[in-house]
Amino acid sequence: MEPSLTSTSMKKLITLFVSFFLMTSTTAAAVTLNVSENLVIDRTVVDDLYIVAANADVNSDIAGDLYITGGQVNINGNVLEDLVVGGGRVVINGNVGDDIRVVGGQVVVNGSVGDDLIVAGGQVDLGRESVVSGSIIAGAGVLTIDGRVMEDVRGGVGALILNGLVDRNVVVTVEDSLDIDPAARIGGNLEYSALIEGTIPAGVVSGRTTFNEFESRSVLEDVTYLFLLEKLVSFLAAVLLLLVLVLVVPRALIGGAQIARENILKTFGVGLLTVISALIGFIILMITVIGIPFALILMAAMIVVAYLAKIFACAWIGGFVLNYKRKIGRLKLFAVLSGILLAYYLVGMIPLVGWAINLVLFLIGVGAVVLTKIDYFKMLQKKKLI
Repeated sequence: MEPSLTSTSMKKLITLFVSFFLMTSTTAAAVTLNVSENLVIDRTVVDDLYIVAANADVNSDIAGDLYITGGQVNINGNVLEDLVVGGGRVVINGNVGDDIRVVGGQVVVNGSVGDDLIVAGGQVDLGRESVVSGSIIAGAGVLTIDGRVMEDVRGGVGALILNGLVDRNVVVTVEDSLDIDPAARIGGNLEYSALIEGTIPAGVVSGRTTFNEFESRSVLEDVTYLFLLEKLVSFLAAVLLLLVLVLVVPRALIGGAQIARENILKTFGVGLLTVISALIGFIILMITVIGIPFALILMAAMIVVAYLAKIFACAWIGGFVLNYKRKIGRLKLFAVLSGILLAYYLVGMIPLVGWAINLVLFLIGVGAVVLTKIDYFKMLQKKKLI
C-alpha cells in the first residue's frame, strides 16, 4: 500500500510582523493586492490577485492566480489558473482552471477543478455537480464526495463519505468511519487503513479492496508519547526564552503586557491581522524562485514570534497577579510567568476547548509583540535615533 497522508494538527504556521507592504493596497506588474476588513470584488481581474480580508466575496472572474486569506471567503467567479485559499469558512462556487490548495475549518467546493484539489480542513464537501479533473489529496475531519474525481482520492480523514464517482484509486487512512453509498463508484482499487473494517457495498469497487487494520493501542501509545514529548520540548524552549527576556528586557515584556491590558480588543485585532498578513506574505514569497530564501527566513522568524507571543500572552495574564506599576524582582517575575506558561500548555491539552483558548491567547500575544515593537520604533523616532 502506498503511504497516505494522515490527519495531523497543523500547528505552528504562525506569525511575524512581516512585510508592512501587505498592510496597504498595491498594484504592480502582474500583481493586484487588496487588504480590507470586508472586501467585495465585482470587477474582472486580468492578472494575479492577492487578498487579505476578514470577509471576502469574489464575484468576478480572475484571469490569473488567486491567493486569498480571510475568516469567511466566498468565491463565486471563475479562476483561470491556481487558487490558494485559507479561511475559517471557504465556499468555492466558481470553476478553477488549475489546482486548488485550501486550508479551512469548513470547505465547500461546488465548482469544477482543472487539476488537483489539495485540502486540509475540519469539514470538506465536494458538491454533486463538481468535477475534479485531477486527484483529491486531503487531510480532513469529514470528507464528503458527492461529485466526480477523475483521478485518485488520497489522504487521512476522520470520516469519508463517498456518494459520487472516483475514476481511479481511493487510498486513505480512516480514523472513524468509511461510508460508501451503493450508488457510488470507484474505477480502480480501494485501499484503506482503519481500526475497524467497513462495509463496502457490492459492485462499487471495480478493482481490488484492501483493508489494513492498525492496532488502536499501539497507535494511541505512539501518538500520546510523541504529543507529550513535543509539548515538553516546546515548554522548555519557551521557559528558556522567558528567562532570557526577564534577564535582558524585562521592561519590554511588562510594557507589552500593559499595552494589552489597556486595549485588549485592539491587541487581539492587531494579532489577527498580523497572522493573516504573515500567511499571505509567506505564500507570495514561495511562488517565486527568488523569494524562496526569504520565505525560509520568514518561516524561522515565524517560529520565534510564536514563542514570543506565548510569553507576552502569559505576561498579560500575569498583570492580574502582579502589580506592574511597582518594582518587581526578576526572580519573582520569572517564577510567576513560568507558572502561567505551564498552565498555558496544560490548558492547550484539554480536548475541544483547549486549542480555542490557546488560539485567543496566542493572538493577544502576537498583538502585544507587534504593538510593543511599534512603540519602540516611535520612541527611537522621537529621540531622532532613526
